[in-house]
Amino acid sequence: MKKINSLLFLVTLIIITSCSDNGGNDSDNGAVFGTIQLSGPDTAAIGTSLKVGNIDIDGLDTTGTSKSVTLLDENTNIEDGELVPTNFSNAFVIVAVQFSAEDMADGEKAISMAILKNGEEFRYVCTTPSETSSFDTDCGTGFSVDKTNKKVTFQNTTVINTDTGTILTMNGVVTWD
Repeated sequence: MKKINSLLFLVTLIIITSCSDNGGNDSDNGAVFGTIQLSGPDTAAIGTSLKVGNIDIDGLDTTGTSKSVTLLDENTNIEDGELVPTNFSNAFVIVAVQFSAEDMADGEKAISMAILKNGEEFRYVCTTPSETSSFDTDCGTGFSVDKTNKKVTFQNTTVINTDTGTILTMNGVVTWD
């Protein structure tokens, strides 16, 4: 079986490195609403909030699982399975996954996130239950992906910086039409 953490980190890496600017908008998924508040040492560099402006709910094409939701800033879209940013200096991609028992996955939940701030990249991950790696942390009980009710909840959700090991805490609810 695949390790969720490694899979999602690889998926985010592939999405970010396969960028193409062919314009357009992923309008199939309707409007998205929500701001995620951030706290922790890295907020001095990345800021204290992420305003979600776009979403990809069809995960299978971009992440390999239909259980995922990809949250994006307002200037970034996914088109034909590829990330299409209009601002290469400031952007973010959050891949949020919640598996069910029948998925037979190694974990229950996972987040893989990349934030570009002033051209500098920050990568974060979490899995529930967490792997034994020193650069993994449990997402926490307040994180959930509810595609039926069109909602992703971050309540004291913790992710870890894959380079430095610092913890970032996320709070907020993202909904879509």
